[in-house]
Amino acid sequence: SEMTPGDILEQTPTLRDAVFSGMTLDIFNQHPEKIAMANCAQLINCLNSLYLAHEHKFCVTPVGHVFDMYAAHQGGQSLRTIFSAPAVHYQRDAGSASLAGLRGSASLHDKVLIVTAINPHVSEPCEAEIGIPGANLKSGTVTTLTANDIHAHNTFEQRDVTVPQTKSLETRQQAVHYTFPPASVTKLTLTLQ
Repeated sequence: SEMTPGDILEQTPTLRDAVFSGMTLDIFNQHPEKIAMANCAQLINCLNSLYLAHEHKFCVTPVGHVFDMYAAHQGGQSLRTIFSAPAVHYQRDAGSASLAGLRGSASLHDKVLIVTAINPHVSEPCEAEIGIPGANLKSGTVTTLTANDIHAHNTFEQRDVTVPQTKSLETRQQAVHYTFPPASVTKLTLTLQ
């Protein structure tokens, strides 16, 4: 849908676009030895744009919030991550297809571990245990971007329909138990002892 009348190239990014963007950013984060730099092609009022703007109106899209969440990886040491979760199966072009049920990436910044993860399933949460061998956890927070509708989006009139929510996270010595909501992008910020 166009937010500015007459602008046929304009698109309003949704939660679905944000989930896809997170999946793409995690692929980049998992291969730092191969990727020196990656840029967003369109920043404002286009496909997967980070912002919508017209005259005096402005809002951050769900994709913009994902880029902000993933900025926490910048300058960190990329860590190998292994995700094991049931695949998500869906119908596509009169056939069946699947994708990883939970995926993500991690980076270390001195004593702060950043883990980003995507649950691409539209309706099912994904319960997980996040193990951190060789390290003890002191504290943590979780920031999650999700909504009840995969098509949820922000507009000039309703800028906070799809925004990340941050809360404290209960940690144990070397593991975190967390249920990733359906259609979500999550950033765990874990402080190590």
